[in-house]
Amino acid sequence: MHNELHTINITVSALIDLLKAPPILADFENIELRALASLQVDERRVQADGTIINQGERIRSIHLVQSGWGCVYRDLSNGERQVLDFPMRSDFVGLRTAAGRSYNTVAAITPMTVFEVPLCSLANAIQQAPKLSFILIELFARQRSLLIEHLTNVGCRSALVRTAHLLLELGDRAKACGMGDDKGFDCPITQYQLADALGLTPIHLNRMVRELREEGLLMFKNSRVDYLNRKALIALAEYDGEFMHMSVFDKTMSYSGAPLQS
Repeated sequence: MHNELHTINITVSALIDLLKAPPILADFENIELRALASLQVDERRVQADGTIINQGERIRSIHLVQSGWGCVYRDLSNGERQVLDFPMRSDFVGLRTAAGRSYNTVAAITPMTVFEVPLCSLANAIQQAPKLSFILIELFARQRSLLIEHLTNVGCRSALVRTAHLLLELGDRAKACGMGDDKGFDCPITQYQLADALGLTPIHLNRMVRELREEGLLMFKNSRVDYLNRKALIALAEYDGEFMHMSVFDKTMSYSGAPLQS
């Protein structure tokens, strides 16, 4: 690890390792490492079915998932629930309103570990090293792209297509952080949770999963998703994973706008 890390505590060092790993692939210079060393970072461990952020809770921190699978959802007064996302390793969670209150709940599906960074500490680090704000922008942009696809799923795509699309997306996200490959991934999400994300009833979702299996495209069984014919599944879903890529800024340019030295 870089020499600048010799004064950084274990938790901050683990956060830096996460930021440097896929899919984020952050590249730090000494100034960023010094700024990160000043961060106040808490490592929170949450048991399965535990809550990280409650809807309506006032929060003054950002959170980055180190391990495990979570569920982001919004409860309505009529008892309905809309699942917005399933965060996993390297995903940012905890967007808030200007008043600091969360509009959704973030809960753990499996045991999770998250890094929690107070906004005041983050602001101080960004003042020391403005390049850190570019990494945040890329995290925000990726999360926005995911939510746009999830909204498009619920609003425009057929039940079969939206099911295929989301399971392809989750597989690519799992693969990017070392938890899957092109053949499939271990998926701890229940069909009830998946149904809430897709705007379907569990019975309807079960029919869609069965149809995908009968068509020889995909199997979802025993908390495992296997792609039986990934190429045909991608064609059915009109799936393009480019929306998940982290890169926003031209990596051939420095953050001052000048070309990088070779």
